[in-house]
Amino acid sequence: MRIIVAGTLRFAGDASLCSEIIRGGADHIASSREEAGCAAYNWAVDPLDPGLIHVYEEWESERALLSHFAHSSYAAMRDHLGRYDLTGFAVQIYSAAGVEPVYDEDGSPRKEIFGVTLNPQEG
Repeated sequence: MRIIVAGTLRFAGDASLCSEIIRGGADHIASSREEAGCAAYNWAVDPLDPGLIHVYEEWESERALLSHFAHSSYAAMRDHLGRYDLTGFAVQIYSAAGVEPVYDEDGSPRKEIFGVTLNPQEG
């Protein structure tokens, strides 16, 4: 089962702080991306709220994510983040039972997702 880790981290400081945090953690991010079972690993500064970092990770399985938690890259990133004033944390783990593309073969947004179709009166 695919596992998603997603959410936000908020830090006290000026507008450049979150960019500094991500640049300073780039080696840890790169190392995490190379771990077995990592399908995606990205941290990004919110374009409208420069004190907010969005976290997105995708793992092939629960075991892959648990292995990440035991990996040196995870410990190094926690140590790196510990040097800053974290004022908000809202990161969650989600399980994904299925994956489908957003667009159909014609390039249009899907009209059906996982067997659910929007009733014309709803849209």
